Amino acid sequence: MRLGIGLFAVLTALLAGAAIGRLFGLSVGQGLYLTALALALMGWLIGRNSPCRENCQ
Repeated sequence: MRLGIGLFAVLTALLAGAAIGRLFGLSVGQGLYLTALALALMGWLIGRNSPCRENCQ
């Protein structure tokens, strides 16, 4: 269930980023790319600063 909700959230964020990119005059592809880059950066930062590194559940 959490996987489905997470995938829905990522898809929604990508589509919203593409729409916001269009408002700023970017193409849809550029908006998707920048949103995916921002999501990857946020995931990396969250993973890097997580107090749980090994075998934490």
